[in-house]
Amino acid sequence: MYSLMVVLSALTAPALGEISGDVRLGDKYLGAAKIDLKCGDQSAAGVTDSLGRFRLTVKGSGKCTVTVAHDKQTASVYIVVFDKPSRYRLVLELKDGKYILKRV
Repeated sequence: MYSLMVVLSALTAPALGEISGDVRLGDKYLGAAKIDLKCGDQSAAGVTDSLGRFRLTVKGSGKCTVTVAHDKQTASVYIVVFDKPSRYRLVLELKDGKYILKRV
């Protein structure tokens, strides 16, 4: 009976979506940048390490927004979070005085 309850609770538990990757500014990795992941009403926040790497986890999956803060500006891009870990390489580009965040 106990094993059946464990299996059922595992099937009904919300999936965890995890993304990892790196952020660059041009061709240089962007360290100590604030990065946020928002998926519906779930969110996660972190800071890139000295090599621009990050890892964020939220409950759920689907279409989400990643936002990076740098130089008193923020830039966002839509991504898809799956129930299995995904890797994203992100690049900040300066265009007309504003940063744009892109996936590469």
